[in-house]
Amino acid sequence: MKKLLIATILMTGISVSAYATADKGTETGTVQGTIIDAETKKPVANVTFSATIRKASFFKEIVTDANGNFKINNVPVGEHTIVIDKVGYRASKKEAILVKEGLVLKLEFEVVEAEEEIHEPLISPITIHSF
Repeated sequence: MKKLLIATILMTGISVSAYATADKGTETGTVQGTIIDAETKKPVANVTFSATIRKASFFKEIVTDANGNFKINNVPVGEHTIVIDKVGYRASKKEAILVKEGLVLKLEFEVVEAEEEIHEPLISPITIHSF
């Protein structure tokens, strides 16, 4: 975890969309998506992906599959902090990712290969698409 605090906060790209599911009234949602290499545009496997929400004491950590995909079900509604970490890539962190009740939040993250152990912080824009 200390590595995450030292590492550069970098998000070169993120696309977000939400669509309705049949799971209404649960006060939870789903977060799913793909993590790709920013240069090659190919999926990145075995990336640690975590979502946290302070007010609900929620923390969930998963690892992407061979196709760079992840999915977390039963995520409490509210604003979450997303952290992405993989050896050889810059750690990324994005705050205020909003999970809504009964919706699936689709994310696509681009990660950048690490050039050095420590980098200066860089924050890039987020694009949100709602359907």
